[in-house]
Amino acid sequence: MNLWLGITLILIVAGGFLAYPFFFRPAEGTSNKSEQANVDIFRDQQNQYQQQLERSEISQQQYAAMLAEAEQLLLSNTAITQAEQKAKSGLWMLPILIVTIPLATLWMYQSLGASADEQIAEKLTANASTNTGQKMAWDSELITLITERVKQRPNNVYYWTILAQEAVSRGDMPAAAEYFSQSLRIEPRESYLLGQYAQALFFADANQFSARVIVAMDNAFAVDSSNQTVLGLKGIQAFEGEDYKLAITYWQAAAKGLIPNSGDWQALQGGIQKARQLMGDLPAVQLAVALSIDATITFSPDQMVFVAVIEAGGTPMPLAARKLTASQLPINIVLSDNDALMEGRSLADANKVRVVARLSSSGTATPQPGDWEAISDIIDISADSLKINLNIAKQRSL
Repeated sequence: MNLWLGITLILIVAGGFLAYPFFFRPAEGTSNKSEQANVDIFRDQQNQYQQQLERSEISQQQYAAMLAEAEQLLLSNTAITQAEQKAKSGLWMLPILIVTIPLATLWMYQSLGASADEQIAEKLTANASTNTGQKMAWDSELITLITERVKQRPNNVYYWTILAQEAVSRGDMPAAAEYFSQSLRIEPRESYLLGQYAQALFFADANQFSARVIVAMDNAFAVDSSNQTVLGLKGIQAFEGEDYKLAITYWQAAAKGLIPNSGDWQALQGGIQKARQLMGDLPAVQLAVALSIDATITFSPDQMVFVAVIEAGGTPMPLAARKLTASQLPINIVLSDNDALMEGRSLADANKVRVVARLSSSGTATPQPGDWEAISDIIDISADSLKINLNIAKQRSL
């Protein structure tokens, strides 16, 4: 509505400029006065030349030439005045211009403008506001609009990317790969697009590292060696090639920057654990912790939860620790030397430990009055089964 209101106001102002010359012009008779003035000037010149001739200041031949020049000037000025009068009398053209210019403007806007893009933008905003879950639900009318618009604007990388993401959401990986390919035609060195294209090809080729998947993956890695999607794929490739150490290296790099215990993070950690198991290189001690927050506690989903392993009867400095958010609980985690805070300090070095879980009210790892926590019984590290259930339910007073 704002767009069309703006266009309407602009056309109204333009119409005012068009109408101005027709209505605000010299009064009737101005042109006649101008013609009479030209005639008077000619007569004055004629009398002057006649007097010069009578006084023998000029010859008859000069007189004739000068008079002819004055007559020519009179005719020229008269013609200009008449032309101006005709131009000012063309009021009949005003309604034609008033109608033609808005129509031509609207036609040009429909052909060259962005009304379709405005409609798509509005639907994208509405679609985003209705999607509160992790999985995106796409409006079919929106996708239809984008599909038609991208035919008119084939170099719009944003539209191709949206179509690719929608295809991924419904599992149509061949279509997603084609759409990402179109995006890369426009932005050939965009890291995100390169990674997504390689992944879409991998899924489209039945999770096989075909020649085109390897080429796409290597191209993406060459542009951005920290691309998490590509690092994940290269980890899978190394794992399938039984190079478990290299797979762990790629997956650990891919896990950096991810939210701990997010879906992607857990998948990578699972792969790392599997690779270590096949290498025979699992941590000596692993503590399986089932963690939850008591239903009676009121908390914010973004509150921090700190889980730490401390030596029983020793220093309060944690041997290992993990940071979570309250929204991730309840959750099952495994604490090991991979979570150690100090290099060279192992859980196996302690005979007995406790596991402490704390819902922080301040967002810091330092315990504060008002925090909620749970503390396990003393755990013997040498025990065969190291499984702990912690339900955060007790509030700190000091």
